Amino acid sequence: MRKLRLFTLSMALVLLLAGCMSLASFFPLVTNPLSPQSSMLVVEVGMLQADGSSVSMSNTNATGWAPWVVDANGNVVPFKNFDAESRLDSFYFAENVPAGEYTLKGFYHVYIDYSKSKDGEVASYGPFENYPYHVKQEFALAQPVKLTLNNAEMATFGRYYVQGQWREGAAGTTDDRWAMNEATVKITGDPSDKKALRVAKNWATPAWSDWNTRNPETAADK
Repeated sequence: MRKLRLFTLSMALVLLLAGCMSLASFFPLVTNPLSPQSSMLVVEVGMLQADGSSVSMSNTNATGWAPWVVDANGNVVPFKNFDAESRLDSFYFAENVPAGEYTLKGFYHVYIDYSKSKDGEVASYGPFENYPYHVKQEFALAQPVKLTLNNAEMATFGRYYVQGQWREGAAGTTDDRWAMNEATVKITGDPSDKKALRVAKNWATPAWSDWNTRNPETAADK
């Protein structure tokens, strides 16, 4: 009987942990607020399709995108990305940043230059990691977007759409085949769009529940 109880308890714990991990997999992994004043910056970005719809960005080890945001001192703010939320395009966030003035200058595209990678080396997505095999392209907005972030606040730069083509892409053979053809890149957006915050308000892991107490929007799917 005791063995049966222990087995039942063990199975319950396994199911509980599996349930927690399954729940967490639906949402971005985020660090809890480190202080009562901690804040978060958010931006949504999508790749514009020919029919006018948008999809998440191509963020792989060969080609990836990230917001180009600086603080009041001109320091670049690193962002994490989440590309698997069906209600959003790509969701980028920077948690535990201090209050202050921030500027979205545009977007980075980082691509692998195969001439800079070692034989057998497996590349990683990492637009803020300065990997030796990556080359960074900077695509500036026509008008930078400034944002004043308050203490204990989640705030968004809005929603943006990228159009563009790789020089060659997957079918190419040159070392820089994943570079964007700069002449084809166009970026549009709406700094007032709050969709990313409305969708994030639905996320219910313990860490996101903590952050969402600082999210001023009402939960919605669109």
